[in-house]
Amino acid sequence: MTRYASMGRQKAYAVVAALLVFLMLGGAGAECAAPTADAGSIVSGSQSVKVGAKAFQVNYVRVDLGDPGVSLRVVLGQDRVGGTEDLLSMAARVGAQAAVNGTFFNAYVDGPYKDPVGTLIRAGEFVHRGATGTVFAVADGNEVRMEPARFKIVGATNGLWAWPGNWYSYWINRTPTSQNYAGIFTPARGSRTGTAAGVSVVVRDGVVTAVGRGEHEIPEDGYVINFQGSEEGLSARFAVGAAAEYKVLMSDGSDRTGFWGRVSEGLGAGPKLVSGGRVSYSAESAKAEGFTEAKILSQSSARSGLALTKDGNLLMVTCAAATMAQFAEVMHAMGAVEAMNLDGGASSGLVYGGRYLTKPGRTLSNALVVLVDRQ
Repeated sequence: MTRYASMGRQKAYAVVAALLVFLMLGGAGAECAAPTADAGSIVSGSQSVKVGAKAFQVNYVRVDLGDPGVSLRVVLGQDRVGGTEDLLSMAARVGAQAAVNGTFFNAYVDGPYKDPVGTLIRAGEFVHRGATGTVFAVADGNEVRMEPARFKIVGATNGLWAWPGNWYSYWINRTPTSQNYAGIFTPARGSRTGTAAGVSVVVRDGVVTAVGRGEHEIPEDGYVINFQGSEEGLSARFAVGAAAEYKVLMSDGSDRTGFWGRVSEGLGAGPKLVSGGRVSYSAESAKAEGFTEAKILSQSSARSGLALTKDGNLLMVTCAAATMAQFAEVMHAMGAVEAMNLDGGASSGLVYGGRYLTKPGRTLSNALVVLVDRQ
């Protein structure tokens, strides 16, 4: 697993920056169009990348992560988990210079909640827990990693992290899809939980204020824990007036320390395409990440992805219809030393400078955006 820290490089003039991008992206099999220069550290362009006998048209945005004025942020559709919004609108709403679609989501579900699939971390808060794929994570100083990180959620009442005061949750801000459910709903979900089943515990400012059935409002200064089916027994560990808290750990039960203790933004998708400068994708590696659908393993579709170059730059990429194996080769040809797939098909979208480079065919659940602060 490769670590990328910000490099603090001096900015070159726009002409030099454009030349560097041309050289960087013009790897074997790649024919580059002249990049479109921008706001100093962010450049957009398009190119044709040849894989075997086939050429793939690619749009990209290159981001210099060494620029201290550049930051990356996860944005939610309608500013809530489960909401959807036009990608261009999401970028404009937060004043982003560039944006790419993010993790998979339940696009074809009727109703107000079109839940994301992967992990989402926004401003240091886990707003959704995923259980598959690779997580693109950003720590202070624009240190970026792509890792198959997994997490677990544990809780305590009255300071007891072991029986009889401990509890757990499988999900954060995810609509129940089975009879046995334990999940937390935070204000990132919106104003209400969206479920009336089971027993809910309302926590405000670290104190239990209600325990009961029915749908509940989510307090702005707290959260709601919902237990259903075989998990309802956990609700007996809560009493009005008791202290309650939870934390997100690594899946092995260890605390999030080091890089993962400093992560401010995160987006889980996948599968991983390039690792250590080599194409690492295979159907077997994708299955190991939890992917089983043909649209990932074998079918051709429009693709979106993220890549890191040896110089520590971030590439936000969309590609015309390709299999995942072909997309991995495309990313490698573009100079990626680490790369991962994002949601694709009708979700594939890329924004730069207030316009579409690639327009998605639907509204989206989430996105990764690039902000520039020149103050």
